[in-house]
Amino acid sequence: PRCAARETPLPQKYYMAISRKLNSALLLVRYFCCLHSSVSPTASSASAFRAHRPVSTSTTSFHRRRGLSAFAPLPTSLPPSASVHQSPRCLSDYSICNPSLLSSFASTSPITVMPRRSSGRASSVAASANHEGEVEETKPASETTATSSSSAKSPALKGAAAKSNSGSDTKPKKKASPKKAKSKAKADSDGASSEPAQKKASPKKRKTKATTTDDSGDIKEKSPKKKAKAAEHQRWTERTPLTRHWNPATAMSNHGSYTFTVISWNVAGLRTFIKKNPDALSELASKYQADVICLQETKLQVENLEDPKLKLKEYFSEKMEGYDAHFSCSVEKKGYSGTAMFIRKHGGGGEEEGKKGKKQATLGAFFAKKGGEESKANDATANDFGVKSTGDVQVAHLQPIDVATELGMSAHDGEGRTITAEFPLFYLTNVYVPNSGQKLERLGYRTNSWDKDFLTKMQQLEKDGDKPIIWVGDLNVAFDEKDTWNEGAKHLAKSAGTTAEERASFAEQLGAGYIDAFRHLHPEGRGHYSYWSQRAGNREPNKGLRLDYFVCSKGIMGDGDGTKAIVRDSYMVPDQLGSDHCPIVLEIEIKK
Repeated sequence: PRCAARETPLPQKYYMAISRKLNSALLLVRYFCCLHSSVSPTASSASAFRAHRPVSTSTTSFHRRRGLSAFAPLPTSLPPSASVHQSPRCLSDYSICNPSLLSSFASTSPITVMPRRSSGRASSVAASANHEGEVEETKPASETTATSSSSAKSPALKGAAAKSNSGSDTKPKKKASPKKAKSKAKADSDGASSEPAQKKASPKKRKTKATTTDDSGDIKEKSPKKKAKAAEHQRWTERTPLTRHWNPATAMSNHGSYTFTVISWNVAGLRTFIKKNPDALSELASKYQADVICLQETKLQVENLEDPKLKLKEYFSEKMEGYDAHFSCSVEKKGYSGTAMFIRKHGGGGEEEGKKGKKQATLGAFFAKKGGEESKANDATANDFGVKSTGDVQVAHLQPIDVATELGMSAHDGEGRTITAEFPLFYLTNVYVPNSGQKLERLGYRTNSWDKDFLTKMQQLEKDGDKPIIWVGDLNVAFDEKDTWNEGAKHLAKSAGTTAEERASFAEQLGAGYIDAFRHLHPEGRGHYSYWSQRAGNREPNKGLRLDYFVCSKGIMGDGDGTKAIVRDSYMVPDQLGSDHCPIVLEIEIKK
């Protein structure tokens, strides 16, 4: 309306911009009506659309400055030929099917409809982008005869038409992104080619092999560095066959010799052991016809033996009635350490009177009734449990002379770690060597104090008694690679039983004139262990250590002039369950 009052009409580009804005608004209204078929494309539709999707601020301000409405008035009704299910893309598309609607709209607003470029479909509309990013909508040339003369007068229209015709066979260009436009402008300013710059895809970086140049100038590829593997260590779990060196029955029949059998076993708590395996001890004694059974780590106190709730009295009286029991209990710490020794009764033999040394009472003494009635009953039935013929051997040689439960050293006697039985032909000491601890907190005490004092005591007994000595039990050391399934593992150097200090201390004891009986008799035996970690489940795969030993004087290990006691064999019983240790067996020939 303001333009009509001006003598000089506005430039054509203003009318083109207005036409584009109105076409876009009408296009949205038309789509809204098609989606909701119950609504007709009337003026009320435009109001409804405006309420749901208001015009942008920039468009509204443009119209307000020129006194135009954001939406041009629409006809109040559509011709019968119009269908609400049609979905033209813009006003010019719709005008192809409804020329009357276009003429009625043109009469209300002085807009100019731009010609469309020709295409395969008469109703298709293509958009092309200029360098400013504005979209131009065109009309096919066949339908622009009415406006051709007016458009020809304007140089702008002629240029627009020419541009449209020249790009009719090409695909519409997309608006360039800001980054691309910036890079293109920079390329133009640097004198680059006028062709559009294409961004090359950056190839993925590949890891290149390191190279080196030798003296001749040739390039050689370096081999990739490999992570250093952990040091390999042995994994010996196979149990090699052992050759049995002794047959007790054959020795008895051919030579009249008696086989004195000693069994050692760490039971890891005697009360729990008895509760879970009530018949294990009696069956083991019967199977191997044991003369002495040495137990370590009993964890008993003297009051436990008399406690009616534990019923140890009834158990030993029933299960081990053919043996005298001797106990050494810890007095410094409850439920700790402790040793026990069960010695077979042989007829009328017994302890000789008048021998010096501290004696430990037998099992009958622990549970004796007034008047000695129970003691007499035990003596009467001594041979009823596992009768073992002594052949031509004197019974006195099989009975202990003395039993002591202390070393006689106040620094070590409080933990109940030793029981020493003196027999006519040798000494037998049951010992539970102190463990160095998980953090090796007792390593110094064990190697510098206990081991040295214990060796001194054994040497003193052998010298004073003028007979060989045997110490047996859990010595808490795996001496060499044959006694360890994983020798060479890094953690062994800091683990109790496998430290260099413990092995050196044990080597010192052996170097003082004593022999490891099992290794002496079976030097090539591998995989014969006596301890397996229950927490790690190592018993079935045989991942163990040999911690239990028979250590003997050299004089009892071979035939000699006047020797009546000779060690003949030693082996393990790995199939016997009940503890994380297994029993070990020593067979000694007692000659007639």
